[in-house]
Amino acid sequence: MIRTIPSLLQPGDEVAILSPASFPATENWKRGVEVLESWGLRVKTAPNYLSRHFGLGGTDAERLSDLQQMLDDPSIKAIFPIRGGYGSSRLLDSLDFTAFCQHPKWIVGFSDITALLCEVDRLGFASIHGPMPHNLGQKGGESALQNLRSALFEGEYAVTADPHVLNRFGETSAEIIGGNLSLLCHLLGSPTFTAAQGKILFLEEIGERLYHVDRMLLQLKRAGLFQNLAGLLVGGFTDCQEASLTIGKTAFELVAEHTEGTSYPIAFDFPAGHIPNNQPLIFGTNAKMLVNTHQIQLKFS
Repeated sequence: MIRTIPSLLQPGDEVAILSPASFPATENWKRGVEVLESWGLRVKTAPNYLSRHFGLGGTDAERLSDLQQMLDDPSIKAIFPIRGGYGSSRLLDSLDFTAFCQHPKWIVGFSDITALLCEVDRLGFASIHGPMPHNLGQKGGESALQNLRSALFEGEYAVTADPHVLNRFGETSAEIIGGNLSLLCHLLGSPTFTAAQGKILFLEEIGERLYHVDRMLLQLKRAGLFQNLAGLLVGGFTDCQEASLTIGKTAFELVAEHTEGTSYPIAFDFPAGHIPNNQPLIFGTNAKMLVNTHQIQLKFS
């Protein structure tokens, strides 16, 4: 598929913040707005960006209206969901991407926003798995923040990480797709996420019991997602602990088990996901991945 990469941002561009999933439970997002403004961007808030409907950032209709408005507006050059949580996939079947396809823009987020990133990937557009306003200013995320700016304004940067004992060495160049493990399993079998063949698959998770992680990895394996990949990038599996039903392996050990018999390079504990140092990943553009005894390296250009 021929990919469309949205135009790089420039100072003075207008970007939008909204809440297509859950509402922001704190005011940390305000620091994120300050960061975006410090980059010279003009931040527009969607009409319902602070709405609440139970645990969601407004009713489905409110969240859909906000997202559709920003997708349709040609003056908006990037969309930043304030946070993840839950609810983005409830909107997918009602969204109209006609205007977005005519005037592509960056969508930046992670966690529940995996649903939106996979949907625009399906349509042939690049996006960014990375920090959102809710956590743009957190301590420990300085490098990720700088690389997010480089991704949006320059289109090139590199990330290096320490080696891991479970790494499988190799070098590859391919597009990246993936995101939150729970969301990928949730989307599996829908038009939004069908295959990852020939791509570097990225996985991350938070707060799932290890036997749940095992079950989800097994689901991806049985669906053929681990076959014919160009590479596998394993991010943070934050706070994934044993339950009373123990499984006897760490999350990384479970990934290694379920990818046995494949030959592509695998990088474990890459700095991306529900961690302060949540390095951005540009989905839909070519990335060079190197895994050797000394380091993990990922380059975008």
